[in-house]
Amino acid sequence: MKVTDIAIYSDSLDTPYRSLGEITAKVSKGSLLSKSPTIEDVNFKLQEEALRLGANAVLNVTYDRGMSLMSYEVLKAKGLAVVAESDEMQCPLCAETIKRQAKKCKHCGADLVTA
Repeated sequence: MKVTDIAIYSDSLDTPYRSLGEITAKVSKGSLLSKSPTIEDVNFKLQEEALRLGANAVLNVTYDRGMSLMSYEVLKAKGLAVVAESDEMQCPLCAETIKRQAKKCKHCGADLVTA
């Protein structure tokens, strides 16, 4: 998986996921002449942290812009690294791919509520 494949969300997901923990990232401006940190810069740092943990998404991302003692401008981001699961699963009887919310298999007709 590449760093840029990791999805960034400002809210939660509708699909099931497994939480790996909260991550943070900080990008700062080096000097008065360098460019200000952007959302893309700090998102890339978040994606690097998420990849290090084995996550494929970052949820509930919040941003905070300010100044620090060592740098003129700072952009911080905080989010929850997760492994998002697919909204599909295999039917327990015929092993065909179906939606997790399905109550009946569209392939074999099995009742999934009782299976």
